[in-house]
Amino acid sequence: MFVISVFSVLVLSVANFSFLTILSVFSGLENYSVSFSKSFDPDIKIKSLKGNTLYADDNDLELISKTPGVVSVSKTILGKAVVQNDGKTEFAEIIGVDNEFENVILIDSIMQVGQFSKLDIYSSYTSSAISERLNLTLYNMSGEFTVSTISSDYLNFFLQPFGNSQALISNGVFKTRDNENENKIIVSLPFASSLFSYEKNTYSELLLKTSENPNAIKAKLEKLFPDFSILTHKEQNETLYKIMQSEKLIITAIMFFIVLISAFNVVAAVSMLIIEKEDNIKTLRALGMNKKDLFQLFFKQGMLINFSGLIIGLIASLALIFLQINYSVVSIPGLDVPYPVLLKTENIGILLICAIVVSVFSSYLGALASKKIS
Repeated sequence: MFVISVFSVLVLSVANFSFLTILSVFSGLENYSVSFSKSFDPDIKIKSLKGNTLYADDNDLELISKTPGVVSVSKTILGKAVVQNDGKTEFAEIIGVDNEFENVILIDSIMQVGQFSKLDIYSSYTSSAISERLNLTLYNMSGEFTVSTISSDYLNFFLQPFGNSQALISNGVFKTRDNENENKIIVSLPFASSLFSYEKNTYSELLLKTSENPNAIKAKLEKLFPDFSILTHKEQNETLYKIMQSEKLIITAIMFFIVLISAFNVVAAVSMLIIEKEDNIKTLRALGMNKKDLFQLFFKQGMLINFSGLIIGLIASLALIFLQINYSVVSIPGLDVPYPVLLKTENIGILLICAIVVSVFSSYLGALASKKIS
């Protein structure tokens, strides 16, 4: 009987250990995905409700920057263009940015070659995809490439397909979400404004870095600018957040059922204990112990096995998570990158709730056998 009880504790320990460890790994991956998306998306993005451009003069920008919780405001201009170099041609998204851009977006975290610095009218940063496809030369005027807009004159399109053409050099390479397929070029705001013929104080988007709850800041800005579309980071990546929430729900459900199945060992252990101690139980009944007291006795035995497995599994999981966070004992296969883990109180709470529910359920089922002994 002792062996069966120890085995039950070990099985529950492994189940609870796996539960918290997997949730922590998922939280780490989730945090990594969100932090990676912040390399492209700001805390708050402001766009126009009525078109692809918005008008924001100095007074509007000052009003936004003075809103409590707003740290930095960056102006951007977006557009599509044709990029040519050494007889090769590609389409690319042009991103015109001002000097505040690096204070709002974590651009340094996605730089693969070079270091991001202030742009002038001739310099740019190119994504790895377009850099490879056009075989761009870095840091050198001999590596000059041409960026052109498509002509809006459809009658003469085949005679003169490009409307405005300007030359650039690349000062560095950055990675994108889809590193192999996204052609992007970061240029200075004046360059983009000239290339796409934007009027003064006209931009595609305003990017904001905040120090407070973005939702509260969004509510303030919506009152000031009802004609603007104001999106928090979560709203900009709504699909990503929904997918992560769905995945976490599925993982939690799967791990809950694993713990539940493991707890049936407790049902078997308590039932066998009752069978083994049947003569002792009859003696206790003869001495005056009622069925309710017997049921509570074996129910507590089941709870003891469950909580022993919970405590051992919880301590083992916390120890592994601590080692991984501080010493990176496990790396992603094929990469010299430590597996991301994040210990969250929420995950410990989920484990405790599930463990308590399973403990009560399995202990109750196991103790029911005591009522059959007369």
